[in-house]
Amino acid sequence: MLGAEAENPLVVRALLVLVFVAGGCKRNADAPPCGAVGATFFALTKDGLSHATLDTDHDLRRAVEDQLPAMRDSIVHACTESKWSAAVRKCLVEAKDHVAFQACEQQLTDAQRQALDRSGEPQAPQ
Repeated sequence: MLGAEAENPLVVRALLVLVFVAGGCKRNADAPPCGAVGATFFALTKDGLSHATLDTDHDLRRAVEDQLPAMRDSIVHACTESKWSAAVRKCLVEAKDHVAFQACEQQLTDAQRQALDRSGEPQAPQ
């Protein structure tokens, strides 16, 4: 399908931007969809993995990467089902790193955080 260009972080980010733009066309610019939240989580975690010490253990890194789609889907499900506010979704989509993403998660209500915990969301790598 994509081949070697899929390994290029710039190509991956460009594709994610296209996903955000396409998803945003259907909604108010102030309210990104839950899918965009999941895509941001996926991109930030993938970027974090590329800089993590897991680089020396390719099998472990691959195992974590294989779980990313399920992690993304869990976040999208929790966001959709517990109706995260436009402000929280915007904050999460605009997060530049995992620290900012986690800070945005603190804006969730207690019930929304519990729903996220139940979804099995693993923490992004440090």
